[in-house]
Amino acid sequence: MRSGKGRGRLAVSRSWLLFLVLGLCLLVGYYLVPPHGAGRAVRVASSCLVSACAAVAVFVGVGWFRPTPRLPWLLLAASQLMYLFAGITLFPPHQVVGLDLGDVVTVMDFPVLSTVFGVARYPLVLAGLVLFIRYRTPGRDLPCLLDAGTLAVAAVMLSWLYLIGPYVRGGSGRLIEATTLVGYPVMDIVLLAVGLKLFIGPGRRPLAGFLLMGNLGLITVADTCYGVQQLGGTYRAGNLLDGMWLAADVALGAAALHPTMVRLAVPTPAADQALGGVRLATLLTAALAAPITMMIEYSRGITHDIPVMATACALMFLLTIARMAVLVSDQRRLAMVDPLTGLYTRRFLAAAMPVEFARVRRGGGSLGLVIIDVDHFKSINDDHGHPAGDRVLAEIGARLRGATRPGDVLARYGGEEFALLAANVDLSELGALAERLRARVAGSPIAVDADTLILATVSVGACAFPTHVSNQAELVAMADRALYAAKARGRDRVVIAEIPRTGTAPSDGAREVTGLTR
Repeated sequence: MRSGKGRGRLAVSRSWLLFLVLGLCLLVGYYLVPPHGAGRAVRVASSCLVSACAAVAVFVGVGWFRPTPRLPWLLLAASQLMYLFAGITLFPPHQVVGLDLGDVVTVMDFPVLSTVFGVARYPLVLAGLVLFIRYRTPGRDLPCLLDAGTLAVAAVMLSWLYLIGPYVRGGSGRLIEATTLVGYPVMDIVLLAVGLKLFIGPGRRPLAGFLLMGNLGLITVADTCYGVQQLGGTYRAGNLLDGMWLAADVALGAAALHPTMVRLAVPTPAADQALGGVRLATLLTAALAAPITMMIEYSRGITHDIPVMATACALMFLLTIARMAVLVSDQRRLAMVDPLTGLYTRRFLAAAMPVEFARVRRGGGSLGLVIIDVDHFKSINDDHGHPAGDRVLAEIGARLRGATRPGDVLARYGGEEFALLAANVDLSELGALAERLRARVAGSPIAVDADTLILATVSVGACAFPTHVSNQAELVAMADRALYAAKARGRDRVVIAEIPRTGTAPSDGAREVTGLTR
């Protein structure tokens, strides 16, 4: 038999399903209640109840599962409270003016306070989604925002051409009224485009994420249909759209109560940022919407909206240029920066070396090369697994970076090898620098998880130009020989190449830094 604690955990893990079932039952009951008389008040109360329960469910989920970080979920909870307040301030005026559910309602019947709360929801949801994305895929995600901007420009342009513009020119309403109605679905599309980033790239897609996307998708569809019906004068309070908004609330609450809600912000491995087929097709369609629409309108002899379409074309062009600039920057960064350690790549080091050699030959001075190899790294991988090995390499890279001087070029040289190109160092400074690198790595164990500490050490070989060698190839070879000498002498030590005797070729010998190694 299960213990009381086990039954409690089981009940918590299934709470999302209970919330989902109860929410759907309330949704069915909503339409079973007559829309007139006392039934109207019951429908209004049940709608506000579902919205309130969704907000409470988010707070309860955060308390039960304690996700790290909590802020994105708390922002979503705050946005749901704004949504609830918008509903509370919306419904009483309906009752005061005697509107029955099913009567035709225009946006001018809605109080300003309700609109303010409704609009306040959007920046909170956007901030929560952006935080999820930044924690799930650390680093900047400007491409996602640019793509969302492209979709938003296309949506605004089409909304003006076929909804707002005809509505205003036909004398059916005011510009501010039409803009408000279309603004909601446009903002929903932006949120949906940003939220889809949670499902692009590597990593598992938790069920909580699908439920959250269901919330965004249902609100987008409902708000779009609502705007179309309002502009067409066909919207009636209590129709099918109310059910979609209620279902969106239920989806949000179920997402927060599902155990996988803690995985929405779990970092995923770095992945290629190439555009997928669906994403590329969507962006292509959005980008071509403006010129194609302009050609269609021109062929029909309609020219009054050409400034709108021209503006949309210009914005699309700027967004495309920005997207290309980001892509070029990302490709350059991938060529220069190692994704695991954040250090420079071997290719960058190889490109920097001739520049530094030319500088020394032109202006004098010296150039040091330090090669660092992690001791017994294969044993770390074999004993603790490759993910632990990656964490060790990342931490060693961070410690080495902390021991370098401004202007030094520190790179990941190979699998478990690092290299440092140090300008303007004499022989004693080179030895002290190499020893500081070794000591920084060996100074304390590396925590690979909550229960495992690994004491890592490195062997270091170094040489200098022109003290030891006369060209770039010799510099690399001599530093490599010094490294192998450090390995042969017991590891966890620094060895500096020997100064060759006058008139002889560079020696293969090397000397250990004395008074510095343990």
